[in-house]
Amino acid sequence: MINKVFNYQSKVTIKLWLLFLLLSQSLYMIMKAYSIPSISYEVGGLLIFDMKPLGYTYDYAYTFLSKLSEKGYEIYKYTQLPLDLLFPIFNCLTGLCTFVLLFRFYHKVKFQLEVNWQSTFAKTLLSIPFIAMVADYLENISIFIMLLYKTAVPKPLVYTADVFTIIKSMSTLAFYIVIIILCIISSLKWMRNKTKGEPIDGKLRNTREENGTFEGSYTGRNASSVKSEKSQ
Repeated sequence: MINKVFNYQSKVTIKLWLLFLLLSQSLYMIMKAYSIPSISYEVGGLLIFDMKPLGYTYDYAYTFLSKLSEKGYEIYKYTQLPLDLLFPIFNCLTGLCTFVLLFRFYHKVKFQLEVNWQSTFAKTLLSIPFIAMVADYLENISIFIMLLYKTAVPKPLVYTADVFTIIKSMSTLAFYIVIIILCIISSLKWMRNKTKGEPIDGKLRNTREENGTFEGSYTGRNASSVKSEKSQ
């Protein structure tokens, strides 16, 4: 998938980013407004597995599954999880588009004409949303199996689901941290360039080079003028 991003990164636009953002956040708002609080209500106020970023113990999982009503099981299996099948892919695409646009802007303010998408830095950044998506899907599969077992859930299954939940949470946290850092660095560089009067047009130019070019052309004109005067 990362290689496909490299191939299609030139087609990433702000409109495409807004589309994926709207789809992912719409799904999230539906889950946040309906399915998640409904399940929490049916289990006596406990947080669902998806909303435990630091993971959960076997005792917590057993307590949750023993307290969850039949209606809660139905909502979790046939509403929450189906919605959460669509959310990870749209969330991943939103993240990938965000990185592509920010990475592009980051190189633009550094006056670099081309972005090296094959660099280790670029590959690492673009892999973060992908890791979060894979972990989210594996977490959903594990939770679905846990719901089938109910209180007879085996400990290894709970530990496996717990690992996927933590990986998803940590990769999501890493995504937002990197986004904030890139935004800060790019914004500071942009303001610095604007203060110096350096145009951010993708060209490798700076104030000194522009002054040198101007002085050189001015000197050239003077030399031409002197030469023409002598000839006259």
